Amino acid sequence: MPLTIREVGIVPSVERFVSTNYLLRHIVVLGLLVILALSTSALAYLLTMHYGLPTQFSSSDPRVGFQADSGGRATMDIVSSCASTLSICIYSAVHFNVPRSHAHRLSFWPPWNSPMLRSREWWLELWAKVSFWLLGVFSPEMLVLHAFYEYVIAGRDVAWMHEHGYTGWTRKLAFAADMGALTTESGDPDGGVVVRSGFQLHELLLRDREPDALDCKALEQELDDHSKADTMVKLLATWQITYFFVGAIARSVKGLPIAPLETVTCAYVLCTLVYYGLWWSKPYNVNERVIVRIRALTPRRATQTRPPSGRPRSERSKSKSTARTCVQPFWIFCEKIALLFQEPEMSESDRLHGSERMWQTSPYMMHGSLLATAASILLGLAHLACWNVEFPNSNGQVLWRYCTLLIIILPVVVSFIIMGAAIILRGWVTDAMNKMALTLIVIYCVARLILLILLGHSFQSLPAGVYDTVSWLSFIPSIH
Repeated sequence: MPLTIREVGIVPSVERFVSTNYLLRHIVVLGLLVILALSTSALAYLLTMHYGLPTQFSSSDPRVGFQADSGGRATMDIVSSCASTLSICIYSAVHFNVPRSHAHRLSFWPPWNSPMLRSREWWLELWAKVSFWLLGVFSPEMLVLHAFYEYVIAGRDVAWMHEHGYTGWTRKLAFAADMGALTTESGDPDGGVVVRSGFQLHELLLRDREPDALDCKALEQELDDHSKADTMVKLLATWQITYFFVGAIARSVKGLPIAPLETVTCAYVLCTLVYYGLWWSKPYNVNERVIVRIRALTPRRATQTRPPSGRPRSERSKSKSTARTCVQPFWIFCEKIALLFQEPEMSESDRLHGSERMWQTSPYMMHGSLLATAASILLGLAHLACWNVEFPNSNGQVLWRYCTLLIIILPVVVSFIIMGAAIILRGWVTDAMNKMALTLIVIYCVARLILLILLGHSFQSLPAGVYDTVSWLSFIPSIH
């Protein structure tokens, strides 16, 4: 049966942020916004460069353009080093969920008549992966948000399972459930129910059994057998990151200038390390689901339900509502802000869906938005470190500075707008605030695209010292 947009999602990050009933409409809007951002950034760059004047460089600070072989580093050496470092970091750090189809089982050979290449499902799975890799390149803060949300949801699932006696339930198993790697036993290999959380596993199989009925250690060992963690890729990523940062530090110690592309790449790599750390316990590259088998043990013994502590709920809610009427609106607003940073409550629906839903009202979304804002500011600070970068056109530096300020300020403004919308939640007011935030996000994307264009333009007027090498680094092998 062919997969539909509802089942796969053209852009996985969109599928998680909006209801599937409006998924196609949001994808169309997203596509139009991407076209708008690309055309606007290209037009702004061309117009700014057209009305600029040639930059007069100081004779004491010679500038050079593209270098093929200058006796030191070449331009393509810098570009390929940054590209390879970023690519291998993203490839090894992004952890995908279990595919929803079985197109990966198809044979690739012969390539001229490959069942895999002729499968529509395989191409949709490939696009799902490519879209996340592109997020790592163009919007790493979104991957930070994804990883943080999955991390905290897994943590809450582990805490709930431990409270109910399943002490062997680990964060790895919680991640595996959330990514769709666990399924119930069935006569049909693909006919079991996909378990999305420990809570759902408890509701389906363990409600009437003792906690020992679930062998968490055996389940984790079987999951490790299905996980295809490429040790060689991780070692290469570690080596390349170490070499890249050591090279940047060595150049600073020697007083040699660093290309703006190298500075920005350092910030991207730091963001990659953040979501890689959050996904550290998540199984890597699992393509097949693991069947959860329950031991044939005695049913759960009946336990006496504890009465709720403190005053009855009706009395507590009554006193709370009475106190609320006596508090001024300002203090009510401050109380709502404080609640955003407390441990949020999770309903049964939240526990069942795990991180499938990342909506505005979902638990921890405000915390994740603040972390994504911090990642955006980190990228902005990397551009701010290149504040005095010069271009052949005098307007290039002006455009760089304006866009740098935008990508630092706009994430903070957007986070405050989203926070206000989450507090108010009143019809057209919330809708207007969300549209305002979306408009600012489009402007932010335009500024980021312009900065990417300017990074390429900067190679036409870099200081000659950028192409000098640190002698001892040439003896260390690295990927170019």
